[in-house]
Amino acid sequence: MTNKDEQKEAQSSDPIGCTGDGKVWMVALLGFLVGLLVMYLAMPAVFPPEVTVVEVPSEVEEGEEPFTLDETKVQEIGQLLSDTYLLNTGEDVPVTYLKYETEGSHAVLYYSIMGQEVPIYISKDYKYLYPSAIDYDQMASEITEAKAQYLASLSAEPEPEEHPGYPTSAEPEVYLFLMSNCPYGNQAENGIVDVVSLLEDEVAFEPVYIIYDETIWAERYNADSPECLVEDNVTYCSMHGMYELAQGIREKMIYNRYGEAKWAEYAAAVNTECFLAEQDIETCWKTVAESMEIDAVDIEDNYDAEKFTILAREKQLTFSMEQFGSPALVINGVDYSGSRTSEAYKSAICSAFESEPEDCSVELAATGTDSAGSCG
Repeated sequence: MTNKDEQKEAQSSDPIGCTGDGKVWMVALLGFLVGLLVMYLAMPAVFPPEVTVVEVPSEVEEGEEPFTLDETKVQEIGQLLSDTYLLNTGEDVPVTYLKYETEGSHAVLYYSIMGQEVPIYISKDYKYLYPSAIDYDQMASEITEAKAQYLASLSAEPEPEEHPGYPTSAEPEVYLFLMSNCPYGNQAENGIVDVVSLLEDEVAFEPVYIIYDETIWAERYNADSPECLVEDNVTYCSMHGMYELAQGIREKMIYNRYGEAKWAEYAAAVNTECFLAEQDIETCWKTVAESMEIDAVDIEDNYDAEKFTILAREKQLTFSMEQFGSPALVINGVDYSGSRTSEAYKSAICSAFESEPEDCSVELAATGTDSAGSCG
């Protein structure tokens, strides 16, 4: 049995716990705000922008605690959001305060980030962020410290090589870790389509949909969350919620049934026709599948029977290989750190062959991006 066959058939009933101390602490620290930011930035169809610069505070009802807008705090929170996005994606984006509303015991501050209106819920005394009552001052301090460490690491680390030298094998083992609606993971999918199609018969390629649980961020990824699935006291969560978790399961079912080339073609089509076109993924996935002669009815009929088997494997690979950010390409056990273009991906993977196949001489278009952002 080849590595490729083993990847498709291997299952696990004992997911490995979180043991890494690298990306894990960053995910735990940033999980709450990052979830809010990426969810609203990546889902304009669900949360359409209604940008306005007119402040319309809600009327204070009888007995309701009054709220006073503290412009200094408003600017501090805006900076916190900007720093959080920088730490999560490596990109510095402007954050602009728009307006506020009051709702009972808390206030809602609205900010514009990359053209999207993002609400931030905070207690009227500015001490806690909701929905999990996170201490604002503590989080602000931790984000500031994390930013300082991140900026220091940028100056200390050398520029990553396209492929630093991978162990070679007759059939390289390639994993692409991602989240189905992470915009950066989608970039990686778009960049690797041609590579997977070209090298389908020569490499053991598998997409892995990143799964979180309580060990990453207990207040967000837990068994009581409606955004997670639970079986036998094991929790399975995706960073951006249930819609992303479900689409990841469906895409893995397509990979298992139709192979890596068809999966790559389908994933790229979903990125364009569903996510970028701001369509409802719960119906759009099926339209795309049917247009590609993928049996959507079969996927629907077997979804419940297969979902936890798939999730157990995705979680086992996520934690055992300590890959918590989307995207991450791993070639023969070594993390890839180059750009996300088709040619760059092909060059790195081909360097891991004991003897390069003829297909490696095919030059691919510069499809993809040089972006280094990630989710998680």
